[in-house]
This record gives sequence, structure tokens and C-alpha cells, in this order.
Amino acid sequence: MKNEYLFAGILTAAVVVVGALLIFGERLGFNFAENNEEPTFCTADAQLCPDGSYVGRVPPTCEFAACPAATSTGMVDLETRIGQKVSGLGVTITPLAVIEDSRCAIDVVCIQAGTVRVRATLVSGLGTATQVFELNKPVTTEAEIVELIAVAPAPRSSVTIPAGDYRFIFKITKRTFSLGEGKG
Repeated sequence: MKNEYLFAGILTAAVVVVGALLIFGERLGFNFAENNEEPTFCTADAQLCPDGSYVGRVPPTCEFAACPAATSTGMVDLETRIGQKVSGLGVTITPLAVIEDSRCAIDVVCIQAGTVRVRATLVSGLGTATQVFELNKPVTTEAEIVELIAVAPAPRSSVTIPAGDYRFIFKITKRTFSLGEGKG
């Protein structure tokens, strides 16, 4: 009789442990999916942001999270990639695709500089829109100015840049209104 209680206790404990692993396993870094992919673990280092706060790395790419955006000047620069959402000053930008990259390759001599055009989702106080941003050409909304100010990496004549390698820096500037101006 004593052995039956011991066996039942061990079996109950095993069921509880397996249940807990199934429920909380993903939070602990275990991946029970059928594809058997290894879980992504990022290093625990941090990046200092301009406002003095720190951000850590985010799986699965282990890139640093975006820094908080608010500044006393009403202006912020946000770095992002294709499919990566960034936010600042009440604006969210998600680049969707590079439509054009006609920049002059760094290993040739060009007579024209070229440009980059990126299709992105823009979310602001006015709602959500799909917008095409061209390098160094500001887009003005009712409350802010959004500009694509930098694109990396620099192109090379014999290399096609994969979409996932592009990095974009957008500058967001809050518009200020004088007493005579209105919103509409």
C-alpha cells in the first residue's frame, strides 16, 4: 500500500512538471514546436540611448530594440529595417520594400547621384497609410515631417543588396504652429 502511494505521488509530480514545462517552456527558452529549430538566445549586453536609457537585444535577430524617441527638440532619428516597426514622437514607421535603389555604387564614378525609394506603412495621429519615401525628400503630415535621411549599406557595382541587409534612418520632426495657423 505504501508503494502505491509513493508511485502515485511520483507520477503526480511528473505530470505537474511536464505540464509546467509545456505551459511555461517558451518563456524559459524551450521550443516544443515540431520543426525542432533551436531557440534564439541573445547576449545580455545593452545599448545606451541618447536620452540616457538603455535597450537590450531582441530575438530572433538579436538586434537592439529601438531607443525611446521623445526629445526636448521635437525631433528624433529612428533606425529600422524591412519589416521592422519603429516608433517615435507619436509616429510609427514600418518599411515594407525597396522600390528603387539607383544610388551610385562606391566602386564606380557616376555623373548622377541616384536615389532610394522605400514603400512603408506610416501610422500617425491621422491614421495609417502606405507611403513612398525618397531619400532626403520630406513627407509632411498635419502634425509632423518624416524624412528618409540615410540608407545603408552603400551599393557596390557587382553586388545586389539583399532586402534584409538594408538599414534606414528616418527623421521625425514635430511641426510647430504659430497662433495664426490652425489644423484644418
